Amino acid sequence: MSHAFDVVVVGGGAMGGATAWHLLEAEPGLSVAVIEPDTSYAGAATSAASGGVRQLFTRPENVLMSRYTHEVIDGWADWQPPCGQAAPEEVPDLSWHANGYLFVTAPEHSDLLGVDFERQRGLGVDVLWMEPTDLAERYPLIRTADLGPAVLSPRDGWLAPSAFMDGMLRRSRRLGATLIRNRAVGFERDGRCLSGVAMESGEVVGARHVVNVAGVWGPDLSAGLGLRLPVEPMRRFDHYVESPMDFSAYPFIKDPAGLAVRPEGPGMTAALVDSSTPGGWDLSIDRTWFEGVVWPALVDRVPRADELKLISTWSGHYDQNRLDGQMILDRWDAELDNYYFATGFSGHGLMHAPAVGRALTELILHGEFQSLDLSRMGLARVLADDPYPELTVR
Repeated sequence: MSHAFDVVVVGGGAMGGATAWHLLEAEPGLSVAVIEPDTSYAGAATSAASGGVRQLFTRPENVLMSRYTHEVIDGWADWQPPCGQAAPEEVPDLSWHANGYLFVTAPEHSDLLGVDFERQRGLGVDVLWMEPTDLAERYPLIRTADLGPAVLSPRDGWLAPSAFMDGMLRRSRRLGATLIRNRAVGFERDGRCLSGVAMESGEVVGARHVVNVAGVWGPDLSAGLGLRLPVEPMRRFDHYVESPMDFSAYPFIKDPAGLAVRPEGPGMTAALVDSSTPGGWDLSIDRTWFEGVVWPALVDRVPRADELKLISTWSGHYDQNRLDGQMILDRWDAELDNYYFATGFSGHGLMHAPAVGRALTELILHGEFQSLDLSRMGLARVLADDPYPELTVR
C-alpha cells in the first residue's frame, strides 16, 4: 500500500475540488488526496455544462445550495493568492454574467409556480413575478401567447464552467491537497471500513475516509461495494447558434417544452434535454436533434430564431438519477462507517458543487450536516422508493 491519507477523494472535477477545499479549510492539518485519471476532463459533465447558476427551484435544499454558490461567486476575487505567487496559481476569471434566470410556464402550472415563488421569497431570493403582458414588454423577442405567469431571478446567471472547476481545484491544491493522476477501480475493505482505494496502476492508496464524487463513473464504483444506485450516464446536447437579432441582454430562459436558451457572445446557446433518453456511454452527436427538436422549440419561444445559423453542437453526459432527477448525497451507514458519496446531479452538479463539498466535509468531520440539512437528499429516499423531484421547470 502506498502513502495513506486522512481522506481520499475519488474524482478530481468540480465536486472533488470543492470537497478537498472545504476539508482543508476546515481542518488545515488533514492529509487529503484527490484521485483523477484525466486532468483534461474531456468526459466530465463540467466540460459540456452550460454554467447556469439559479435559485429557482421547488425544493428548499436546492435553493439554499445555489445561494451558497452565490456567496462563493461574490467572494471569488478574495481567492487570489498573495502578490508574488506564480501566475499559474492565479484564480481564473469566472466570466460571470448576471443576466438573470427566467422561468416561463404554461397557464396550468401557474399555481405551482406561485408556490415556488413564495417559497423562494421566504428563503431570501430576489425574485420578480411577471404576468405575460409584463414579460412581453420587458422581453419583446419572447412569444408569450401560450404562457401563464413567469418568474425572474435577476441576480442569477451563468459562468465559465471550466474556470469555476479549475478555481476550486487550485484552491484545494494551495491548501495542501495532493493530486494523484490515476484511475480508481475499486476499494479495499476491512470489516465496516474501507482501508484504501485500488488504482488502475495496481497501487492502493490508504485512507481513513473515502469520498466518491467520480461523476458518471461513481455509481459503478459504489456497485462494486454492493451499493446499487439508480444513476447512469445520459447523453445530452448543447448547440451554439448565431442570428441577426440582439439577444445579449436576455436572461437564461427555461420554458415548458424543456428548452434552455441563453446569450453567448454574438449568439446564443440552446438545449432541450429529454430525461427519457436511454442511458449509457455515448458521446456521438445526433445531427437531426437540433433541426427536428431544438430549433422548432426555439422558434416557438423566440420567433426570430428562424433566421439563425447553427455554428456548433457538442455532447456530454449527465449523471442522471432515474428516481427523481435529484442528487444522492450520504454516508453508507448500513454497511460502512467511512464511505461517503454524492452522485445523480442530473444537470445541477456544477452550480451546487460548493455546497456538496461543504456537506461532505461536515459529514466526515462532524458526522452530521451543520450548515444545511441535506437529509432529504440522502440514500433513505432511494431505498424507500420515495422520490423528491422538482415540481415545476427542472
